Formats: sequence, C-alpha cells, structure tokens
Amino acid sequence: TGNDTTVATAGAAGNFELNVMLPVIAKNLLESVRLLANASRLLADRTVDGITANVERARAYAESSPSVVTPLNKYIGYEEAAKVAKQSLKDGTTIRETVLASGYVERGDLTVEQLDEALDV
Repeated sequence: TGNDTTVATAGAAGNFELNVMLPVIAKNLLESVRLLANASRLLADRTVDGITANVERARAYAESSPSVVTPLNKYIGYEEAAKVAKQSLKDGTTIRETVLASGYVERGDLTVEQLDEALDV
C-alpha cells in the first residue's frame, strides 16, 4: 500500500530482463525520491536550522562520562581506572576531579600534562 509495495509487485510481475512494468517502477521510485527530498528539506528548514549546541553542557557530559577513563589505563592501570570511573559516578564529579582528588598526581602515577592529554575531550 504505497510506492514500495508497487515497486515490489511490479518487479515480481516482470520476466527476466524484459519487464513491461519498468515505467511503473520508475514512476513510483522517482516519486519516493521526491517525497524523501521534500521531507528532508522540511526537516532541515523547520527543525535542524537554527539549532545550536550548548557547548558547556556537552563538555560537562563528556568530562563526566566513565568511558573517558580508558586512556588512563596506561598510567594508572585498568583496576584503578575502573575505581576512578565508579567513584566519579558515585560522587557526581568529573573524571578529572576524581583523579585529582584521589591523589594520583601527588603520588606521581601521572603528571597534570599526562592527565590533560588523556582526558582531552
């Protein structure tokens, strides 16, 4: 009940390479392309156009994501990185704040520069 069904039925009605339904297939396929193009244009004009990112909120989400601890594995190891991720989630702090509060920099496990490089979001 639509262009897709019409194209499928017309394709099944043909024999080998000689398909007398080819004009029906072409008409419905082109109509579907036109509908999709119009819908895409409307979506862009009425929804997407004018959207701006909230950079600070996006950065806060990224810095608090447990997945950003992965690059810390080479400095503090997998187990410690997992502890940092869990503690960060528990406390509601960023990964950077948790690493600094946990004393990894003070103990010399990694430098602030290494932390900055690892947590480059």
